[in-house]
Amino acid sequence: MAEAPWRGPRLPKRPGRGEWLWWVPQIILGANGGGKKAQELLQAGHPSEARAVAEKDLHTSIAQSGFSSFGLMVPYNNRAVAYTAEGKYPEAHKIFSRAIGLGRAAVSQGQMAAGYSGGSTYTQAGAGSGKGVQKKILALCLFNNSIAYRREGDLVKAARFQADERKLDPSLPELK
Repeated sequence: MAEAPWRGPRLPKRPGRGEWLWWVPQIILGANGGGKKAQELLQAGHPSEARAVAEKDLHTSIAQSGFSSFGLMVPYNNRAVAYTAEGKYPEAHKIFSRAIGLGRAAVSQGQMAAGYSGGSTYTQAGAGSGKGVQKKILALCLFNNSIAYRREGDLVKAARFQADERKLDPSLPELK
């Protein structure tokens, strides 16, 4: 399989189409624009700059929301996505674990409120309400970590995270 610098492994073409599929961890866009600049930098092929922006977003979130589960889950996810783009998988897993832990706490406490876009990126975290949406955002963090493990070559751990993610949101793509 060919490898693109940011996009990761290139998967086989879809039947009857000339397009390649790419599995890319997703930035979660915050209600106040958090994550947007990091996403733009990743799309432009600048993962280290995206990580710096994601770290700044995290520090801003800590200053604004303290240590609430939801307030930090999104910027931790985004920082881990940037580490994944840089190929720094151990760091990415550590940060994804923080996001996942915060997400599980938020779901269990019913703290999260968010909007969901049926496209490839969850958007406007904090803009709506509903426990189902809370689970979708947590599922995306699990999905992102499974992609990082897949890119690292640890398919066993990738499958474990994907199984957890699919329990929360079966609409996310199943990676084989």
